[in-house]
Amino acid sequence: MSNPNMFQSRSRTIRGIKAFALLLLLAAWVIPGVAMAQGGDQPELVQVVKSNKSFPDTLSTFKEEVRKAGWSLLNSNNMAGVLSERGFTLDPVVILDVCSGKYSARILSNDDYRPISAFMPCRVSIYQTSTGDVFIARMNTGAFVQMMPPEVAEVMTASDSEIAEIIARTVR
Repeated sequence: MSNPNMFQSRSRTIRGIKAFALLLLLAAWVIPGVAMAQGGDQPELVQVVKSNKSFPDTLSTFKEEVRKAGWSLLNSNNMAGVLSERGFTLDPVVILDVCSGKYSARILSNDDYRPISAFMPCRVSIYQTSTGDVFIARMNTGAFVQMMPPEVAEVMTASDSEIAEIIARTVR
């Protein structure tokens, strides 16, 4: 005999995940420019770290640190390059998708948590401003984990900690 509360719990989990996704979409539309790295201000939704290296050195060092940490680089999107082909001239912006199987498998192996896949893999942006400064940006996981089921919050926090270490080693 099945437990009727099991379905209520699953429904609450799915509603929570949907609410989280809606909040992220709203934040992306309502708060344009929140990720600006100016004056040392730390944005609420995005964490930004300044690199003292050149853009190419920061990018290659990050990729190497990802590999050394046992993570995978799944994709690299050269946004400035793509937009250049469409007639736009931008300073360098590369968005990297990185993944650690030990974290993603814990979320994706649970059907209730699979909607979180909309936020996977971890995305990191490396960009250069018009003044030549180079930054590494990523989602501020701490701003979102309170909305997640405890196991997902634990996985996201541990994953974010490793990404923070990779970035710290990159900018040294």
